[in-house]
Amino acid sequence: MALSPAKKEASADRRVANRARAETRPHARVRARPILPNCSYKVTRRCLERRLFLAPGLHPAELVNFIGYCLAYTAEKYGIQIHAAVMMSNHYHVDLTDTRGELVEWKRLFNSLLARGINARRGRFDTMWSGDGPCDTQRPTDDETLMDMVYTITNPVTAGLVKWGRLWPGFTTEDWRFGETRTYKRPEGFFDTDGEMPDEVSLTLARPPIFHELDDDALYEKLVAAVRAKEISVQVEFRAKGRRFMGLRKLARQDWNRSAVSFEERFRVTPKVAASSQWRRLAQLQRDRKWEAEYAAARELWRAGKPAVFPAGTYWLARFAGVTVAQHRPS
Repeated sequence: MALSPAKKEASADRRVANRARAETRPHARVRARPILPNCSYKVTRRCLERRLFLAPGLHPAELVNFIGYCLAYTAEKYGIQIHAAVMMSNHYHVDLTDTRGELVEWKRLFNSLLARGINARRGRFDTMWSGDGPCDTQRPTDDETLMDMVYTITNPVTAGLVKWGRLWPGFTTEDWRFGETRTYKRPEGFFDTDGEMPDEVSLTLARPPIFHELDDDALYEKLVAAVRAKEISVQVEFRAKGRRFMGLRKLARQDWNRSAVSFEERFRVTPKVAASSQWRRLAQLQRDRKWEAEYAAARELWRAGKPAVFPAGTYWLARFAGVTVAQHRPS
């Protein structure tokens, strides 16, 4: 779709503003992000061209088992705690805590297994994920982290697919309690039966590190209440607009090779920090800028062949170039 003159002009203005901001930056540009243990994220990844590669189809149980197997195997391998997850037809959301600072490796393996397995099921051989990159956001407060999980669980409802999140036929943790464990069998027809992949793997839904004054049951009830309130709110909104939910029959007939038709705003900045409070968001961004300045300074010294200590959370250069990294001191 061609951009209107107004949107082209707005896009040009943003590029000018970005260049001007870059010129005022006191250090070279840094694309790296700190990867620290025990950080919590909402991880989102979209399918190529918004195509419905993850559509549940006529046999959703097979797809749910495959996704659950990949999620459980990779989470255990890299020490990832899963708090909430939903696999929509053309994207996924996973709320998690990275206990060992292995987020990058977990995403690499999980996305790879998922893409290769889905391609095998669909008879495809090309890329499955969108090239616009992943979106991993952090929330600074307990309430916002809880609402992030509500957003994940109610995504099938807000998208107009099912009336209640528990009805979503694809993979979802909507009806899991914290501490509940489910087991998935190794899918047939993809993994080598004589390979290293186990016959079964288990995934335990972990309690997120929020509202420490509440026990697991109380936190679960708080989450359920927020989910129900959101679902009812969406239903009221749909009735007011005369909209109807797609329902299970139409979902089963979805063509996995077509793209979503809903409108989407494009050419936007991918967020890394999200907060309802502007000041909390700016405070986190300021801490990120400080880390970037320290990283840039260390990188200049290292490239010049001088002793350099990179800030805690440096990932790629520590793994593949053996640079010295400062010890992480939890706040």
